Amino acid sequence: MLTSLRRYPEFRWLWLSNAAGSAGRWSLVLILGSQVLQLSHSSFWVGAALFATQGPVVLLAPVAGVLADRFDRRTLNAAAAALSASATAGFALLSATRHLTLTLALLLAVAYGVSFVLQMTLRSTLVPSLVAPDDLLNAVSLSQVGTQGAEFLGPALTTPFLAIGGPALAWTACTVLYVAAALLVLPVGPVRPVPRGAESPGLRLRQSFRYLALRPLVLTMVCAVALHCSLTMAYQGMLPMFVSNDLHATSSTYGALLAAIGLGAVSGSLVLAWLAGGRYRSRVFVVSTLGSGLFLAAMATARSGLLAVPLGFFVGATQATFMSMALALIQSGVDDGFRGRATSIYQLITLTPMATIGWGMGGLADVVEPRPVMIVSGLSFVVAMALFAVLSPWLRCLLGPRGWRGAAEGVPAAGAMVRP
Repeated sequence: MLTSLRRYPEFRWLWLSNAAGSAGRWSLVLILGSQVLQLSHSSFWVGAALFATQGPVVLLAPVAGVLADRFDRRTLNAAAAALSASATAGFALLSATRHLTLTLALLLAVAYGVSFVLQMTLRSTLVPSLVAPDDLLNAVSLSQVGTQGAEFLGPALTTPFLAIGGPALAWTACTVLYVAAALLVLPVGPVRPVPRGAESPGLRLRQSFRYLALRPLVLTMVCAVALHCSLTMAYQGMLPMFVSNDLHATSSTYGALLAAIGLGAVSGSLVLAWLAGGRYRSRVFVVSTLGSGLFLAAMATARSGLLAVPLGFFVGATQATFMSMALALIQSGVDDGFRGRATSIYQLITLTPMATIGWGMGGLADVVEPRPVMIVSGLSFVVAMALFAVLSPWLRCLLGPRGWRGAAEGVPAAGAMVRP
């Protein structure tokens, strides 16, 4: 289960840095959502603030991909984490002096969003450079323990600070996490992409989608991820209002729900790491696909925090497993010299719907009850994936073991040569 952590010391440092930075990310989601709701009394502005932390992906994801394919990925990752620390320190200072307004919160959220987009791309491109191809799925799964699993660690660490000392103290804790993320990645040696000829068309940014189109399994997974993020992971913009209005609970329950979702993500990622070398990948993919939608709908039907919190655990477990498998297949299906741009497309497809639809869901929660919206969203994903499977032979290939052969073996043929 912990193969990559045992075998590769540099991957261990990256994993620790990733865990600290991701905990900072989910701490920010908790604090920012709670504080903006207090400032505006509107779920619309909560969605807007969360959009600002991810919205820059539309413009910056391609830039991040180009940088990752040209410069030292380790140094860029450390610089991006330091920029996040600066943004959260600004939140802490303005909260402590009681000068934080809704406008300033949105501006700082955008500044943070720039650093977040850079980190997401750079972290993902570092992993395949530090482990052997045969261990890639295991390494990606363990990385997701830090990335998605920090949904538990971040809120669990920050909620006591928020409850005892208010937003200023919580923001300070968030800043410490990002400083740690910047320092922990430094022991990883310089990681530069494999040099390629300047005239190679496959490495030009304007041909990124054409490059992926030649790898239909990879492109199919990108489309599945777009559906997943649009329908099952955009609910966070209305989650504070769901807790307040539908569950009639406090911010402590909101923190507990986020922590449960994160704990489920940890568990799901660990189970996937355990099964990475086995023959169960297609079955796990099916379960995570169905569970991502069905458990979200079930959580939305809960009438109290006592039921919503354990259901949130399964939401986190299935969603993290789905995203881990998607990223592993995409990473194994592209060349190293193109990995930054391929990953940036993945981040663009992932974060853009989460940001835009999440904002829309936040605004929708101001005029309709969040519960039915979340139920419809979860069930719609299951229906959409079923229709996608009917129409796409490549998705049907992923529902069987042959489609995951390349992801398991870590070869570029994962997207180019496996035929349904």
